[in-house]
Amino acid sequence: MLKIFSPKLIVALVCSIGLFFQLLSPFPTAEASSTYTYYVKTTANLYSSTSSSKKKLTTVPINTKLTTSTSKSSKMYKVTYKGKKGYVYSSNLSKTKVKLSFFVKKGAGLYSNTTSKKVKLDALPINTKVTTTSIKTDKMYRVTYGSKTGYVYASNLSTKKVSKVPFGQTVRIGNFTVKVNNPVNQYGSSYLYDDANYISLYVVIKNYGPTQIPGFFPDLYINDKFKDALELQFYSTKYNELDTIVELAKGKTLSGYLTYQVSPGKKLELVYRDFDNFDSMTFLGTN
Repeated sequence: MLKIFSPKLIVALVCSIGLFFQLLSPFPTAEASSTYTYYVKTTANLYSSTSSSKKKLTTVPINTKLTTSTSKSSKMYKVTYKGKKGYVYSSNLSKTKVKLSFFVKKGAGLYSNTTSKKVKLDALPINTKVTTTSIKTDKMYRVTYGSKTGYVYASNLSTKKVSKVPFGQTVRIGNFTVKVNNPVNQYGSSYLYDDANYISLYVVIKNYGPTQIPGFFPDLYINDKFKDALELQFYSTKYNELDTIVELAKGKTLSGYLTYQVSPGKKLELVYRDFDNFDSMTFLGTN
């Protein structure tokens, strides 16, 4: 007896047969394009096109994150940066962020975040070296100082070390931080002299590295003229003298006074030299 198939069954059979032949078809089906993520490794320009007559639209700073669907083998990638669509050279991009290095050029605070509610976590001495993977044009950079990670204002950083600082500033020199306070003018007797003018400078040195001898203060310039600081030592009877010829353990602090026979109103430059690598710093001011 001849069976009569329902219209619904016939449609289902036709669809199944069509799908079967589609799977066997030698023609490829369309594939979704891949998206790739890159970071700017050297300052890049965003161009209007890939042609020789292309125009520069803007500059894209280091460590900016960009995404593209352009083939990896292309010379230029199509991207969007701050609402502008254009092309950047693939040679300016990398799969990972670039680590940028800076030195603190003036006393800088380390903050918990970049918002108005940020809290100060610590203070970074001058010449402290920090690294960051933040975008180079950011107002604040994310850095790690010791065991703390936070943000520091980019305006407080420089690519070069500072060589001179005013009295009262804390500076990182090798494994030590050194602070020479403002000079105090004194008049009186000492171990060597009676009734003489002299200055007292309170010094604080802290070690952040292995046990070692701190640096020393060999040179003093008075009104731009060189003086042997060791020959000018005054040894005040009122203040405990700083003795740097001692081993200082990690985390320990050494403090005391330096006294020199100097008349009031002089321009002073006192030089500190690291004992191991002879890195130096000049502390300056007027007594």
